[in-house]
Amino acid sequence: PVTAQIDLGLRPGGKVKLVKSALINVNFPQNPSVDLFPEVRTFSFRQSYSDTSLYFVTTDQGTVLKVSRNPSIGQPTTYAPEYSTPTIVGSMDFNKFNWKYFLAGTADGTVCLFYVDRPTPLLVLDRFTKGRPVRTVKWSRSSSTLFYVMDSANTFYLWDLSERDSAPLVVESYSKGLLSFTEMLPSAGPPVVVFTFKDGTMEGHHVKKSAIRDDVNNVSKLEGYLATVL
Repeated sequence: PVTAQIDLGLRPGGKVKLVKSALINVNFPQNPSVDLFPEVRTFSFRQSYSDTSLYFVTTDQGTVLKVSRNPSIGQPTTYAPEYSTPTIVGSMDFNKFNWKYFLAGTADGTVCLFYVDRPTPLLVLDRFTKGRPVRTVKWSRSSSTLFYVMDSANTFYLWDLSERDSAPLVVESYSKGLLSFTEMLPSAGPPVVVFTFKDGTMEGHHVKKSAIRDDVNNVSKLEGYLATVL
């Protein structure tokens, strides 16, 4: 018989043995509305880049929670706009150049920029989806101020905070059903965003040439932008 010691589960008919698992309870700390919202639904999560025991979890209460496998956890433990209402936070993503910043997209069409040491957002971008839910928000890997948003109506938005924060630079709507998108970085030239559609087709689009790569050893464009608005 195959044993766990010699079977890595890499061949047909192989077995995989689960040797360790972990459970984290997700609750609002000192929740004043426990009678109104006794249960919390979660939708996505990201692991902290600096502490593998920390996780950031999106909820249906308009809030991102910081949770941990360890009993002690630093403040803040919740991230939400100051006057937020219960809504689904369906997507979040950490900045690829500085993990202390992350974006969160909600079902009321809002995208918030957070700093991990501050419970309220540094920036709130709303109304640009006309109230349609944000399905996906992703930071670019080519520039610290560039990010992408997709809403429930198959509309794609490209933002670059170094150029403007009043409206997205690019808005594209697709009638054939946009499933997902991903960014690819060629060895030379600007990044390419690849779209996947419900009919099985794919399309690749070049991002504007000015979206050059940041040098992670220098002050990023994002920090330069924040210094002008905060």
